[in-house]
Amino acid sequence: MELRIALTITSRTPVSVGAGGSVGTLADKSIVRDGWGRPIIPGSQVKGKLRWAAEQLLRGLGQDIPAPFEGREREELDTLVRSLFGSPQQRSPLFFADLPGVIGDPAQLEALRDKPEQRRSQIRPSVALDRQRRTVAEKLLVFQETALETTRFHTERAITGRVDSFDHAALLWAAARLSTRWGGARSRGLGWAEVTARVWVDGDERSADQLRADVRALVARSGGG
Repeated sequence: MELRIALTITSRTPVSVGAGGSVGTLADKSIVRDGWGRPIIPGSQVKGKLRWAAEQLLRGLGQDIPAPFEGREREELDTLVRSLFGSPQQRSPLFFADLPGVIGDPAQLEALRDKPEQRRSQIRPSVALDRQRRTVAEKLLVFQETALETTRFHTERAITGRVDSFDHAALLWAAARLSTRWGGARSRGLGWAEVTARVWVDGDERSADQLRADVRALVARSGGG
């Protein structure tokens, strides 16, 4: 079954998805941008967030889902998570695309991409904490770049590929809706967001009611009620 999921992640607080450097900004930690200078949430983070949320859902249903670094044999159990997201020995049947940020209507993403306001960000001062002493660490003031609050990160083809059933698509939908924290510095209040997802299977869009029914079918099959 051919799958396509459109994702929109609307930030409620500034989001900082770090690029690992500070090239071109005054910040000690800069954000990831695409070729047009727009902030993005990389597909790798989308995949990681959804995988973690799917694992929690399935563990809650009593499924034996190995935790990270549990060992090669446990890692390679034939689980739904492994079949959807892959493993070091098995390629995922899904592709997770980068989500560019847009200030304005995501439907105008391409028309707006060259506008200078799409490259705007802000620099936030913060301090490092000594978690053992529960005090501010000395001489560790840092400046962190963030995407603006209410930035929408969106693409119509956020997740594409193949799934075996409707409830597998619904699991991805549910995992996306549960993923409300994005980027770094979440303990400082950054990265709160609302996620909306639209799902197409074999070219037909699944309604929210259909997806909820698919999730219930997955729960029933897993023995969760």
